[in-house]
Amino acid sequence: MLFVLESLVKIGAYEFNTITSIEITKSVDDLTDTAIITMPARFKVRKNGVLMDTDEALKVGDPVTITLGYERYYSGIEFKGYVSKINPKIPIEIICEDATWLFKRKNINKAWNKPVQLKEILQEVVKDTSIKLAANIPEMKIDKFIIQNANANQVLQTLKSDYGLSIYLNDNEELYVGLQQLNNIHQEVAYDLNYNLVENNLEYKTEESRKIKVRYTYIDKKNKKKTVEVGDPDGEVRTFHTSVISDEAKLIEIAKAELIKLKYEGFSGNVKSFLIPFATRGMTAKLINKLKPKQEGKYFINKVVTTFSDQGARRQAYITNKL
Repeated sequence: MLFVLESLVKIGAYEFNTITSIEITKSVDDLTDTAIITMPARFKVRKNGVLMDTDEALKVGDPVTITLGYERYYSGIEFKGYVSKINPKIPIEIICEDATWLFKRKNINKAWNKPVQLKEILQEVVKDTSIKLAANIPEMKIDKFIIQNANANQVLQTLKSDYGLSIYLNDNEELYVGLQQLNNIHQEVAYDLNYNLVENNLEYKTEESRKIKVRYTYIDKKNKKKTVEVGDPDGEVRTFHTSVISDEAKLIEIAKAELIKLKYEGFSGNVKSFLIPFATRGMTAKLINKLKPKQEGKYFINKVVTTFSDQGARRQAYITNKL
């Protein structure tokens, strides 16, 4: 079976079928999905009847759509967003951001001097933009929230850092804001560790060898913080936040519960495959190992990096906790 790569990159009013390379990064840990497009400097386009260098014809703010696939077998829109920067070097490098780019251009001044639902703040963030809120925004009350001459992106960064929320646009261009452990979109991709992988960069660890430290922080109404830590003193730090539970004993209890979930026996790392099977952040990776069935399991995909060039197309999926 022969798979022939195809691509279509739309930037503003122009379409490009031939590019040098593309790298798309999507993560539940990052507010913004990004794409880096490189193309030969010799490319010219016609604008108003005049031939122009590509880097002169394109401009920051141009809408971008990237479609990748294999002829007759798969075609999918891998990225939608806007040009955020153009580097006129050789080859030309076009930096793109998803629709959160719009948030950087929206200024907000608003104060809630009494408890407010998270969703109400988010409605103010997306107001007058093309972005909608995801349906699964959690019920969460925030005490006194003031926005003084900040752009919408800065507001989201504050919510992310102060309340430990995971914030990103899903593949339907809907803004998701909520707890990281609720990111699972309940779609599954299967990887046979002995068959359909280009690279296997996974490491299998026992519970004892997996060094983790959980840091849980309570933030009160005056933004004062109380923090507890459990786990391995020299372990990899995983941070969580709450504005509900203030009792130190209870904080330690829920931190230990998180630690149990994180100190699992199983894989961590990433796998690299072709464009198919499709995978995106928030999905479940089902790892199949017929040679060692005890190592099979399901894991949460927190990040996917997709690359495309004349050398081929690859999709690298990073996994975190075992499901």
